[in-house]
Amino acid sequence: MAEVYRAVMPGAEGFRQTFVVKRILAERSRAADFVDMFVQEARIGSLLSHPNIVQVFDFGNVGGDYFLAMEYLRGRDVQALMRQLRRQNLLCTVPVAAFIAHEVATCLGYAHDLVGPDGKRLNIVHRDVSPSNIMCLRTGGVKLLDFGIAKAAGEDTENTEQGLFKGKLAYVAPERIRNENLDGRVDLFGLGVVLWEMLAGKRLFRGKSELETLNNVLEMVVPPPSSLRPDVPASLDAVVLRALERDRDKRYPNGQAMADDLEVVLRETGFHARMLPDLLREAFGSEGSKTQESLSCVTPEMLAGLTGDTETGSGTAVQPTDATQRTKGSWKNVFAVITASAVTATLGILLLARGGGGRLLAREPAPATPPAAAIAPVIEATPAPAAPDKAAPAAAEAAPPSAAAADAADDDAQKSKGSRHHRSSSHRQRAQADRVARGLSIDPFKP
Repeated sequence: MAEVYRAVMPGAEGFRQTFVVKRILAERSRAADFVDMFVQEARIGSLLSHPNIVQVFDFGNVGGDYFLAMEYLRGRDVQALMRQLRRQNLLCTVPVAAFIAHEVATCLGYAHDLVGPDGKRLNIVHRDVSPSNIMCLRTGGVKLLDFGIAKAAGEDTENTEQGLFKGKLAYVAPERIRNENLDGRVDLFGLGVVLWEMLAGKRLFRGKSELETLNNVLEMVVPPPSSLRPDVPASLDAVVLRALERDRDKRYPNGQAMADDLEVVLRETGFHARMLPDLLREAFGSEGSKTQESLSCVTPEMLAGLTGDTETGSGTAVQPTDATQRTKGSWKNVFAVITASAVTATLGILLLARGGGGRLLAREPAPATPPAAAIAPVIEATPAPAAPDKAAPAAAEAAPPSAAAADAADDDAQKSKGSRHHRSSSHRQRAQADRVARGLSIDPFKP
């Protein structure tokens, strides 16, 4: 229903804040139901202030296009994490799965119990708790996203008979399929499905068709996670199966009650704060910790001209987080690293072949000399291999001046010294150490 951009807002004295602009798709902006969902997300998001819920900064309409300005999160959603782990034949660790569920249960309990200015409970129900709406941050936090189809007290439920069912079928609670009145326990059922799938490493209710999926939600026997994975403790089995009770009166009464039981599991399994960042790093590498690219500033005028295409230059307002562009950028980065490594190796070989290049690069280039004329004097000045170490300084003084020495006496002295030590590894190491001590080493990447 919307496209998402990453943007930067400027401020005084170099202040810059990265955030997200979510704009309803142009083809959806004329459809009343999609606009209502977008406005609903903004309205409910403005009421919620919790460390485990994505923060909404602003909402507006520019040129008929509705947009949300939201908190920018650096991390991966649970759906991406589960897919990546499956590719690597890995499973989410039990403590991390319990921690993710604990954080979501905590913020659901907050949303379900939130009261309005009049002191009455708002009974906000998310209705779309699923892996793609749970974000795991590189810093170790967890955030619940997308209240686009959330409902508050007094609002009508969707009519499934008219095809207005919203949400992801494999994570819906049975009472939604039966079109009953909803409360916060519907979200706990969805969270139970997510927790089961994180532990088992596979989908729970999804069938070959939508009808089969809905029938599985209503009737399929749910095996305890420990039957598929022996390291799951009995206490966590009990949490999962209680959250997945089809009779909602047997489920947890609220999110905080589920979080309390999960807290016991976290102590039992020895969870610590670095487990989630470590798992993300193991699954995805350190790509998320790289410095983000420079982005242009956003103004209201720029928001009016947002399109689905990324533009370049000073007129760019925001950049879409498109997977294809990220892939192309990653290949460019790989190519740049390979090219830089090849250049570095070539420079190193050339510098060593010339006895080190620090002083040569520091002075103006000498006139070009034919290779034979440049090499022959060095060969003639090279002493016999059996010459003792102590004779090297004396040989340097007695050696006749070469043609290259007429160009730069100091450079030739250094070359002559390097040539005498060419056949002795100890002399070569000593010469390299001497160059380092004299500050003659260079960094080819240093400007």
